[in-house]
Amino acid sequence: MQSRVLAILIAVVLALVATTAMVVYVNGADRRAISGQKPVWVLRAAKTIPAGTSGEEAQNKDMIERVAVPTASLVKGTVRVPDQLDQRYAQVEIAKGENLLLERWVGAEDVGGRRLLSIPEGHEAVSIGVDLVRQVAGFITPGDHVGVVVTMPSGGDGGDKTTYVLRNVQVLAVGATALTRSSTQANGGRVSQGKGSQTLTAVTLAVERRFVGKVIFAAEEGSIYLTLLPPNAETTPVTQEGGDAVDVGDIFPRP
Repeated sequence: MQSRVLAILIAVVLALVATTAMVVYVNGADRRAISGQKPVWVLRAAKTIPAGTSGEEAQNKDMIERVAVPTASLVKGTVRVPDQLDQRYAQVEIAKGENLLLERWVGAEDVGGRRLLSIPEGHEAVSIGVDLVRQVAGFITPGDHVGVVVTMPSGGDGGDKTTYVLRNVQVLAVGATALTRSSTQANGGRVSQGKGSQTLTAVTLAVERRFVGKVIFAAEEGSIYLTLLPPNAETTPVTQEGGDAVDVGDIFPRP
């Protein structure tokens, strides 16, 4: 009789332990499920974002929206705050409704030049190699206006002459630093160009189409200096210069 009662008590205790364990497990699963559904804020394409679009431009043009997604569905590398897109550009086209992934937004040097230059209408971007001294000791930066001066052989008399090619030309980029809404300062990325072994900086200018050939010819056949206009200079239209060429006779007057 006593053994039967003891067996019943043990069975009851085991049942209580099993029930308690089940309740604990179910409650834990519920907590895990709730935790996985807790929303977090991420950035998503509100409309198609073309390749080469800067993060700032995408935000200014309402191409990006903020949405909540469950924590459990959050993909590693998802962009969660706008600051993550500073100085970055869409490497590929991003479809409407797609969550933004940081790996698809790259620096300017990785975009391949797409949409990074703000070229004025009727102009073309032309890059020339200029050493540090000939670009005003490196003080020329994107957004400045410059004069283009060339020294080259004059022809028949065998002497060299110096003259303005153009005045008041806008600088679009210096090295790999372009004139964009979010970038206005130059770091002067170095490139190897032109004659000789000196290290040059690529300076990219906005040149009217009718003067493109003139600037390229001057860069190929002559030696170019850039002059820097002051910030408050009158921004008159770009002009082609002529009639003020200087040669050795102007420096050392002939007897």
